[in-house]
Amino acid sequence: MSIRAVIAEILNKRHHKVYTLEKIRKGLAELEMHIEHLQFMANQIVREHQVQPEFLTVTTDMATRTLNLKEEAAQLNIAVSNLAKRFSKPTINIGVAGKARQGKSTLLQQISGLSNTEIPTSNELPCTGTKSKIYHAESTLYARIDFYTKEEFLKEILYSYFDKLNYPRPLLLDDFRRPLPELGDNFSSQDRNLDKAVYEKLKFIQQMFPSFSELLSKPAETIDLQYIPDYVTQNSGHAKYLAVKTANIYTKFPNHDVTGLCLVDLPGLEAAQGHEKKLVSSLEYEVDAVILVKLPSAQGTQYDVDDYKVIDLINHSVKEVALDNWLFIVLNLLDDESNDKQVQLLKYHPPQTYSTPNILTANCKNPQEVEEKIFSVILKHIEHNLENIDRQYLNVLAQKMEFIIHTLSESLLSQRHFFSADRADLSIETEYSDLFTQFVEELTIGLEDLVSDGQQALTAFDEEFKQHVEQVCETVKQSPPIPDSADLVKQFKIRGGWPEAIQPQLNHLRAHLTQHLAAHLDVFLQTKIDGVLKELLRRIFPASLLQILPPHSNTSDPRLLVRELQKLLDRHDQAKLFESFDYILKFNFSYHSHFHYRVRREMGALDTYSSASTNEIIPQDVTRENVKEKAEEIAKGLDNLYQQTIYRVKKKLTEEMQADPANAIFALIEEIKDRLIRTKGIEREWRKFLYPIRSQVWADTFSRFDREMALRKQWLNVIDDTMKCAQMVKDDFVL
Repeated sequence: MSIRAVIAEILNKRHHKVYTLEKIRKGLAELEMHIEHLQFMANQIVREHQVQPEFLTVTTDMATRTLNLKEEAAQLNIAVSNLAKRFSKPTINIGVAGKARQGKSTLLQQISGLSNTEIPTSNELPCTGTKSKIYHAESTLYARIDFYTKEEFLKEILYSYFDKLNYPRPLLLDDFRRPLPELGDNFSSQDRNLDKAVYEKLKFIQQMFPSFSELLSKPAETIDLQYIPDYVTQNSGHAKYLAVKTANIYTKFPNHDVTGLCLVDLPGLEAAQGHEKKLVSSLEYEVDAVILVKLPSAQGTQYDVDDYKVIDLINHSVKEVALDNWLFIVLNLLDDESNDKQVQLLKYHPPQTYSTPNILTANCKNPQEVEEKIFSVILKHIEHNLENIDRQYLNVLAQKMEFIIHTLSESLLSQRHFFSADRADLSIETEYSDLFTQFVEELTIGLEDLVSDGQQALTAFDEEFKQHVEQVCETVKQSPPIPDSADLVKQFKIRGGWPEAIQPQLNHLRAHLTQHLAAHLDVFLQTKIDGVLKELLRRIFPASLLQILPPHSNTSDPRLLVRELQKLLDRHDQAKLFESFDYILKFNFSYHSHFHYRVRREMGALDTYSSASTNEIIPQDVTRENVKEKAEEIAKGLDNLYQQTIYRVKKKLTEEMQADPANAIFALIEEIKDRLIRTKGIEREWRKFLYPIRSQVWADTFSRFDREMALRKQWLNVIDDTMKCAQMVKDDFVL
């Protein structure tokens, strides 16, 4: 298979993985939010005043154990994002790095076939000042120059210099035109020489800024290859390179059709560059292999500090891949082989790194050696190892995800049972059982006290009833509906005799007396019964229970309250309670229902079924001629009968029937007590009735449980959502 076909196959496999990597990236971002939300909820719990100590302990422990996972997920997301960028590239990229005068540009020339014009070399200062990408092209040869935007130049280039020198960053690019602060003594003695070099580089950029600033944010330019040095070289006063982000060069490689391959010239690794980390940041996602060119000195050499700095930068950029998989150190052999001994020494004594990079030796000026000992070796390595390296990269990231999900499992799933509804329900049941027991005790004591209080109040109630009867009778005595003598004469004439005229008046008086007794006594009795029912309700229910009734409820009428409470009952499941409330609602104690049938007997003097009362009223000497004279006597007779009847009624009510109202109400109290607390199975019905409305009846207690239940549900959701999200991300890593 040709190298072009190999490259195409590798790229095709990579591109197919990009969608899943993007899905993983989004999943990790969501996981970060879940973990952040968990931390937020834990902090909220700390500020809760009514939460259980155990709740606080568990949530705090979970938050502590997952504290660093958000950062772990964020770092993993960055690595996945870089890998997605790496896999989405249209080319396989080989980076070429090296300090000045090591042979890097010469090596690039030999591989790409470009000349000293396109890739200038120098025996003096570093020649290349910007990153170049060299692509294989079968047809047209050209270059495309990409420039930094103004914002990119400010943030990606200048900020790194200012940060290195501990200078305040310029807010705007125009601020960079202002004079730089003096270097002074604001740098550490440990890096004073490096800081001085960085300062001088920054000062140079500022001095040259007017000559290249107009290129910033400029659209890309397409140029002939011969003009490349104008944009990439940094000697002879050139400054355009400072505005160039990338020089893309398209040329035909001399020995291979390496379509899909790109050489990336990585300048700026010198220690005094200041923004070297930015210049090699592309390693994180852009470069698949790196060639580091080193020219050992014939006078003696070793891997020095600068070499290790470059190796560290390369290693740090992709920590997931070992150096021996993607770093090739090329030891450049001089034409006269005068440094051969030093080359061999460095070859067999590689740098002391955690993973030993590949060591290659060749004369970078010799096209054949470059082809056979460097480029072909690296191409073969890519052909045989790049797919496996990609897999290793993925496996390392998958292992990091395994660590995250393992930590989440140990931190969250181990505590999940604590938030289960069963535990909360058990606490609620225990609390409800205690409160219900207290309710039944207070209900029993309250009703027993009501019965006891009723017994003690009987005497006072009897006397109160007697006084009210006397008041009613006294009132009804004052205005009897007896016609005057003229009306009586008129009735005599109309009806044709005194007996016929008197009988209707007796009926009127009896009805008048009955109506007044009923009206006044009914109000009195109803008031007393309402008072008893209000007291009954006060002793049966906590005040909070009445708050669950509809807002329009008339709290002044106890029967309406009883009816509203009855609506809360299930007439089938709480049948005895429902019937008890029905008994209360249907209880009626009135004059006609309890007194009139007995009091009516005392109204015989006003009865028209016999002539005794009529004969008693009509004088013996009455004649047709003395009707007017006798009418006044008849009126007095009617009044006497009326007063006698009132006396007998009052006597009946105050002597024989005085205790009846108190006894009837007392019987009502006793019956209600028996129905509400003494009936078989009634306690079970109370328990089932109060349980669904426990939060209203005991609001202070169960509002805490409701809050805790909501918190438990919320924590269960965040645990399950976090674990589900983490598991989905983990599953997606199986590419």
